[in-house]
Formats: sequence, structure tokens, C-alpha cells
Amino acid sequence: MDATITCVYDEGALEDTPLIGAKGFSVLVERDGKRVLMDTGLRDRYLKHNLENLEIDPESIDAVVISQAYADNCRALDGLLDMRESPVDVYAPEGLYAGSKGLFSNSVGISDDNRAKVNLRNDDGWVEVFPGITLTPFHSSESGAERYLVVEGRRLNVISGRGIDGPAPAMDLVFQRYNRYPDAYIGAVLLEKRKKPVAELYATDFSSRNCNIIRLNHCVGRDGIMNLRTHLGLHGVDEFYVGTVYQG
Repeated sequence: MDATITCVYDEGALEDTPLIGAKGFSVLVERDGKRVLMDTGLRDRYLKHNLENLEIDPESIDAVVISQAYADNCRALDGLLDMRESPVDVYAPEGLYAGSKGLFSNSVGISDDNRAKVNLRNDDGWVEVFPGITLTPFHSSESGAERYLVVEGRRLNVISGRGIDGPAPAMDLVFQRYNRYPDAYIGAVLLEKRKKPVAELYATDFSSRNCNIIRLNHCVGRDGIMNLRTHLGLHGVDEFYVGTVYQG
């Protein structure tokens, strides 16, 4: 069974399309008739614009997963709820959406009008969102805390919303549960503004775990992708911009 992962929010967007690139991260996962949105990006209006142009009905989203308490990943949730009528399960870090979001607020929160549309879930540990779509426990360090999404399709795929400590934590969590490393790493790894030796270390993380399908975006930055390609080859790393679709 194939799974489909579509980038709906990123700094880059496919050329010659109406899609908009903007700071933030969000992808749509589709498997066996279920749709899960991982993260929401930063700005409501860009999320709405890209969903409309990708012809993704917000009502068709069956669950939302928020990987971390970082604005790039979580602030546009209230905007998504504006586009819906029915409630939706939202798996989020505990307390992240406890506050209210006003009309002119740049804070992370949920407006009073949308509070009834969200079923906040703060489940710990491994969480099966739907069969074949599983949320990992939190990886925590001095850099922060984040979770990853594992998607079982024709391949074993892991999705990262930021990758604060590189790709290894996500891949190692996958190994703990599945006794194998993921075939594909989709999404972000924090390489922007980091020096070349860090890219070399992360390239080793990928190659030593035989993860050979790498689709990167968000905070990796263009220089980060090029530095990884120095070690993994020109075709070893692909961009995953808004509008890009991965199947596997």
C-alpha cells in the first residue's frame, strides 16, 4: 500500500504555480483513506492559500499532529479551524494551545470561536493516529523537544518538522519500534546557518543507517542541501517544496 505525502507549507514552492513559499512547515499524509496534517506552518493566510490551490478541503483532514511548540510549526492551527465546521483531533504538546488567540495576536493559541472545533490530545509515548500512521515519543534535548511521524507504505517513512538535533534521533526512534531504520526521511533537519562539518555529520547519520531517500525542506536551507549533496551526491538529496508529492 502506497502512502502519499504532500508539502503544503514551506519556504520554497514549485515554480510556475500559484503556490506560495513562506516560513514554516506543514505536510499532508494520506494513507488508506485517512488524511493527517502534520504541523500547520506559521501564517493562517498562506496555509489557506496553499490548501485551496492544492484542492485540499480542510474538512477532509481527519487529524492534525503538531510536532513541537515552535511557531513555524504550530501557529496557523487557528486558521485551519476557521476553515472547518466539524471538530478534529489535534495531537499537540501539553499546554501549547491553552491560551486564547485574539484577532490581532501573533501568539500561539485558539480563538474562543474555534475552541469547540478542536479535541486536544496530549498522549505520551507512541501513538497510533490511524493504522500505519504513528506518532513517536518526544525527543528532548537542550535544543528543545519534538516528535516525528512514521508512515508505513510501500516503504517505511519518517517525517520531521524541524530536526533540531539532526536526522539521527528520528531514525533511531523508528528503529526502536520497528527494528529497522526508515527507508525515507521526509521534511526538515536544522542545517540553516550551520557550518559544513555539521552537514558532514548529518550525511554520515543518513548513510550509516542506510536511509537513501531524503526529501528535505524548511530549516535545512539551500546551503544545507548543497552541503549534504557534497557528501551524499547530487541526487542523494531532493528538495521538498510546496506542491511536491512523495509516494512510497
